[in-house]
Amino acid sequence: GSIRWEAPIASPRGTNDIERLVELVGSVSRLGDTVCARAFQASVGCVNAARGTVLWTKPANGSQGLHGDERHVFGSENDGKVIAWRRDNGERAWTTDRLLYRGLTAPLAVGSRSVVVGDTTGLVHFLAREDGSLLHRVSTDGSAIAAAPVLSGNTLVIVTRNGGVYGFAPQ
Repeated sequence: GSIRWEAPIASPRGTNDIERLVELVGSVSRLGDTVCARAFQASVGCVNAARGTVLWTKPANGSQGLHGDERHVFGSENDGKVIAWRRDNGERAWTTDRLLYRGLTAPLAVGSRSVVVGDTTGLVHFLAREDGSLLHRVSTDGSAIAAAPVLSGNTLVIVTRNGGVYGFAPQ
């Protein structure tokens, strides 16, 4: 195939070629023609994939992928903040710092009201999509959550570093 378009999410910066590398990380959030992605420790942005135009970019300091719904794009920052950006314009809908320094996974929007992240202590946190408030917390085997949470049908699947695989029924 041939390249139809290119849309930068982040601009290269630094004094040498290595520092100027821009790498997209983790999973992207796709809804219709809109694809949102994260550039490693630089920014988050959304692109109209049909036209190849950048809709918005915002500074962000994370290294995990994104997830979203029709209204928001969710991401976890390296310091443990969880942020919801408005999908249409990139403005912050909310930020929560209740999970600082916990080594969070990428988030997962679950059901109609929750955003789920795991941490390095084996806890799984359920946050409200509307404002980021803590809804619920469950524990696993005490080892770090190894990957971003995923859905299998109506079951939330969590995998830990010690090899535990947990299925939860979100409500």
